[in-house]
Amino acid sequence: MRAHYRAIDFRFTVETDIPGAFATVDRLLAPFRDAGSDGPRRTYRLGTSRSEPGRFELLLDGVSIQRPPSPGSMLDWMILDMTTEAVTLAADLVCVHASAAALDGRAIVLPAPADHGKSTTVAGLVRAGWDLLTDEAALFDPRDDLLHPFPRPMMLSDTSMAALPGLADSLPASYEAFRRLDHHLTADDLRPGALGSPTRVAFVVFPAYAPGRTTELVPLARSEALMEMLRGTFNLQRVGGSGVETLGRVVRAADCYRLHIGALDPAVGLIRGLFARDGHERRSQAKVGIGAVVPSG
Repeated sequence: MRAHYRAIDFRFTVETDIPGAFATVDRLLAPFRDAGSDGPRRTYRLGTSRSEPGRFELLLDGVSIQRPPSPGSMLDWMILDMTTEAVTLAADLVCVHASAAALDGRAIVLPAPADHGKSTTVAGLVRAGWDLLTDEAALFDPRDDLLHPFPRPMMLSDTSMAALPGLADSLPASYEAFRRLDHHLTADDLRPGALGSPTRVAFVVFPAYAPGRTTELVPLARSEALMEMLRGTFNLQRVGGSGVETLGRVVRAADCYRLHIGALDPAVGLIRGLFARDGHERRSQAKVGIGAVVPSG
């Protein structure tokens, strides 16, 4: 079986002859389904090995990439490769290494390298009522500075799953057959109807996970926030000065913090407090007829 997908401007096809694999992969990639057939595409084929009985084989455009003993490794490689291709080749959006979620028309973006807790934190937010925008790449549109969704399948470790009670048991049983180490899941797996839409950023928060540490938010200068976002921009060479200007505008319009995470629930509580205070300030300003106040920094 096969289907076509499009992630930003990266078009690709997935083929498989493994029983049950197509339904699992197509569910995970559902937000990227693409009915169009125009333009070049890369083809990932997840199948059984023809030369090594008992093993599987991943092919990219007909070239063998790996022959693992289980299909989970192929799925991991494909998700990472399609993500890399999509964000590095993007020319019309600024792609930053970050997770992001939205609530009541405001977004929080959590830029960070791997293993800093950004995916776990955004999963906790979505389970608490936020809409998922991304767990890996925040896409900013230079035309209006809105943050667009990039709903590639989330990849959560066992440690992350343990911080989200009940989530592992709620996932489709078919997922387990295509898992190597990380758990793959979608926005709907976290909460039905949780995929968000383009949203303006209200908060830029840099997470860092340190078990046992006191969970706290520390204000951050906008100049420092901008430099860190630029260091984590996947396609800065492609977007150039326009990308720098876009992120500069995003940062100037947002409140910026560092978030030291000792545990997930307190981190979600602190972010909830940010949104609550911001909402209260907006309502108060509307009553007295003044514009939004942007904190210094």
